[in-house]
Amino acid sequence: MPRLEVRLLKGIEEFRQCEEIQRHVWGAPGATREVLIATQKCEGAVIGTLLNGKVVAFIYAFLGQYRGRWIHWSHQMAVEAEYRDQGFGLRMKRVHRRVALARGIKSICWTFDPLQSRNARLNIARLGAIPEEYIEDCYGRFPSVLERGLPSDRWVVNWKIATRRVEERLRGKNPAFDPALPRVNETRLTAQGFPENEKIHLALTGHRLLVETPGQTEAMRARALPLAERWRMEARRIFQHYLAKGYCVEDFFPPGPATEARCFYLLRRRA
Repeated sequence: MPRLEVRLLKGIEEFRQCEEIQRHVWGAPGATREVLIATQKCEGAVIGTLLNGKVVAFIYAFLGQYRGRWIHWSHQMAVEAEYRDQGFGLRMKRVHRRVALARGIKSICWTFDPLQSRNARLNIARLGAIPEEYIEDCYGRFPSVLERGLPSDRWVVNWKIATRRVEERLRGKNPAFDPALPRVNETRLTAQGFPENEKIHLALTGHRLLVETPGQTEAMRARALPLAERWRMEARRIFQHYLAKGYCVEDFFPPGPATEARCFYLLRRRA
């Protein structure tokens, strides 16, 4: 049987393997072994998934402040391609939560691409993290094989790890999808099978609204890059508009029978 471990990493070789994972996922390492070693020594957290002693996934988080409170800023999470969709990201997040709580830290924050449905499902639906900011072109245009030259728009999420919401999500308690809610955007499928926006409504005032996003962003970027760029700009316009009108992101619904294999963000108007 394969031997699986999820723990704080140690030793130069384990940190070197994190550099290799970064090359495979993004094309180049953004955090060298020196940075990872220093982070581990200074109350940050570098957590890895090891399969038979080999690092196949990792989280890199450093100690910092966000809105006046001490947090862990989880700057990187990467999983080797052949080990994705096996729950390694969730396992590492659970371990990171335990490590942070033991050190008296109540929030873990990070960024993710609003159009990456796999990440939205993990971060919002399964972990209960809450997007608090939408940052336009957060890191500038950088040579990531995932970005393909697109603007690097990001959500900043706050995972309030000591809250009831997070406890419930980690137990698998999720709200039901309501298909009757008003939809900010109406979509149709292209000849290649990707959704595109047909109409966008920016004058809605309902208490809760749905925003559809694509479910196969990486395939779209590989096969229909102009459409992916259009999605970036249209999603930016939608989210920035409704955040400015007093809405927040409450949830994310991944593809499934209830959503007819589509992806939706749930926006809620603040009281």
